[in-house]
Amino acid sequence: MVSVRAPSLRGRDVIVLGLGHFGGGLGAARWLLSQGARVTVTDRADPKLLAAPAGTLAALGARLVLGGHDGVDFGGADLLVINPAVPLSAPPVGAALARGVPVTTEICLLMERWPGPMLGVTGSNGKSTTTSLAAAVLVAAGARAALGGNIGGSLLERLDAAGPHDVAVLELSSFMLDLLARQELGPDVALVTNITPNHLDRHGSFEAYKLAKQQILRRARCAVLNADDEQVVDVSRDFGGRRLWFGSRGDLAVDDDGHLVDRRGWIALESAQIPLPGRMNRVNLAAATLAAAAVLGDEVAAVRALPSALASYRLPPDRLATVGTWDGVHWINDSVSTTPESTAASLAAVGGRCIVIVGGHDKGLDAEPIYAAAARHSRLVLTIGEEGPRLQKELARRGCNAELVGTVVAAVARAGAVARRGDVVLLSPGYSSHDQFTNYEARAAAFVREVLARAASAAEGAPAAGTAGPAATGMAFDGTKDGANGALPLSPPAS
Repeated sequence: MVSVRAPSLRGRDVIVLGLGHFGGGLGAARWLLSQGARVTVTDRADPKLLAAPAGTLAALGARLVLGGHDGVDFGGADLLVINPAVPLSAPPVGAALARGVPVTTEICLLMERWPGPMLGVTGSNGKSTTTSLAAAVLVAAGARAALGGNIGGSLLERLDAAGPHDVAVLELSSFMLDLLARQELGPDVALVTNITPNHLDRHGSFEAYKLAKQQILRRARCAVLNADDEQVVDVSRDFGGRRLWFGSRGDLAVDDDGHLVDRRGWIALESAQIPLPGRMNRVNLAAATLAAAAVLGDEVAAVRALPSALASYRLPPDRLATVGTWDGVHWINDSVSTTPESTAASLAAVGGRCIVIVGGHDKGLDAEPIYAAAARHSRLVLTIGEEGPRLQKELARRGCNAELVGTVVAAVARAGAVARRGDVVLLSPGYSSHDQFTNYEARAAAFVREVLARAASAAEGAPAAGTAGPAATGMAFDGTKDGANGALPLSPPAS
């Protein structure tokens, strides 16, 4: 755990820059008010989009400046708390730094004060799944674990009830790690799922992005690392603590048949015992189990907890979530996929040859993984958003059946018109949603809304008999090896 003497905030003037849509800004502001700080919350977004959290904070006594920063004196505050999406180069941050105002984030405030062990998870793909799996294993092993960080919500308001044995399980983005490094903060156990180019529009280069990811190791006593990822191996070369490896050659490995194999013989789970689609999620499970073992200090307890953890686990929302099945066509929401590598893994997990919807805002990423996976696993690619024209053109040049449709609404309509019984229609964009939506959740909501409306219309206001219900948070697959047997998703498990 981090031993930092955090200063009192009572009576201090604190500005929260960026309320955001995922709960971190709201949680931080609410906690700051509970600590006796005088809080100003400011965000450039349309006030209508922030009406709910803004109303909550106004009732608690916060000053709200929305739709811009007019009248906010960033250089006159005692503390500036920024949303991770706000770069240090932003003018308000520069104004604060120029006047010597400390700049921090919600996750930094938490790490300064959390009394128990902290597990941090980062990577380009699989962060949310691995973070939630690690928490599930810890709970199944008898630990008290709380999820926070980039996975949503704030743990600041749980500080009063947290004790020295409570584990904070934190998903940490590269944006969060930038500020943590500046303040010499970090988790006790650090897990790195993989590193591929991402957020280059923010970091400027792949090397800068890698450096941000590397910061998770700065204060860790144990690192859980992907043995199959050259970039992960590279950033961990100088790490001086204990290392645990996962992957095909790791301490806890995933073999070619999708089985989980402990090299020391403590556990061997067959693929049929793991209700997670695709090899990548089995790798995530191996990583999460090792991380839980490192926190517990007991590898046997962690691996023995797996059956119980898996029995109740559900994939995070908008990750390979079944929307429903109508007329034999399966509709799947994977809007959380914002990198080409993630979309490639999802296409492999679904298996068969599906209709996939890809595209969005360009973050400077190489689309090659989408091209290769689409050629193998799709019978039609529908492209949307800012990157839609480029993707369609390149896919067509490579011999893929690809159509530019532009929007999620148009994509659902086109997919519905051409889908055949047994098809899977998969929304797995591979890009950020910020060209057309506020966030990936809004993109998911639009997809689900259109799919359900289409189903209701086709059935004259009632779902067809035998359909799956509304969007679920997880799904089951029949088969292994990344769905290479052509398996299709079954009905989602009960929530």
